[in-house]
Amino acid sequence: MYIKMQCSDNSGMSNTEICTFYGIRYVPRFRSAVISTEHMNHEYVIPMTPQDYESAVRQINDAMKAHASMISIEKGFVYRGRKGEIRNGDPQKLTIVSV
Repeated sequence: MYIKMQCSDNSGMSNTEICTFYGIRYVPRFRSAVISTEHMNHEYVIPMTPQDYESAVRQINDAMKAHASMISIEKGFVYRGRKGEIRNGDPQKLTIVSV
């Protein structure tokens, strides 16, 4: 499955990226979710509350049950950074749809 998302890099430049979606995990220490993709040198980080993370997981699960080939983050912002780098930002409430 692929994921489409609006991302911001370290310079603040914003662009749309499409990647192979491998999974998502929550890091309580940083109150952020991390999206895993095929990119080996950087990660996609989304500051969010545990409740908003669980909501995002339910939306992804629904898309997987529907055999979606792509999901898109329609509402919410993703920070792209080097592997292991956590970016601070306002907590995001994601809206994820099947494409």
